[in-house]
Amino acid sequence: MVTLLLAAGLAAGTLLVILLLATVAPGPFRIWPTPRDGTWQSQTFWFLFRTTNAAALLLAVVDSGSLQLVPPALRLAGLVVAGISLTLYVRSLASLGPPNTYCQRAGLVDRGIYRWTRNPQYATAIPAYAGLAVAADSGAAGLLVGLTIVAYLLMAFAEEPWLKAAYPGAYDRYARRVPRFYNWRRTRALLRLGRRRLPPLPRHRRASRMRHLAATGLPRKRR
Repeated sequence: MVTLLLAAGLAAGTLLVILLLATVAPGPFRIWPTPRDGTWQSQTFWFLFRTTNAAALLLAVVDSGSLQLVPPALRLAGLVVAGISLTLYVRSLASLGPPNTYCQRAGLVDRGIYRWTRNPQYATAIPAYAGLAVAADSGAAGLLVGLTIVAYLLMAFAEEPWLKAAYPGAYDRYARRVPRFYNWRRTRALLRLGRRRLPPLPRHRRASRMRHLAATGLPRKRR
């Protein structure tokens, strides 16, 4: 079972990555975003994409713990990361809306989670898969997860020319404001703002803590 899933996933994932690399490279070839339903590009892409994803997910279950290298606590942490990322993935799909999913064009979305990342589906799916690979503790699952992550990265880059053509001018302005994957600058700004809004410690408490620190070398515990 493991061997069959690994072989199917490797074959599909490798071919998918090759076709996506050809899409990203200069030239007329394009497999993603797919032109329309029923085309060979659409049928080929979705077959390869779903096969790779399904094989990676199934291996994470049936081959779980085969490496015996990841400590239980770290496996649990990976599962938590995967769960949180999956929740954010579903939230990003809701922000995009059904009329815009699967290469449809119903208007450029720049609200909600799209203020933080231009590609929230990929930005959440990638850590979800990475967390799953850690939780699975499986070499076979990790290999297919790696291929899947590479495919997601290439899909994000392949979409850029398509989006620029679909929303001329508007997408370029949006891309200048929002990073491709993670908006670290906006996150740091919010953290700094949050620290500024914390109420200052009363003067007598600050002085008392400084005297305690000078006398003992240890910070005083908060009550």
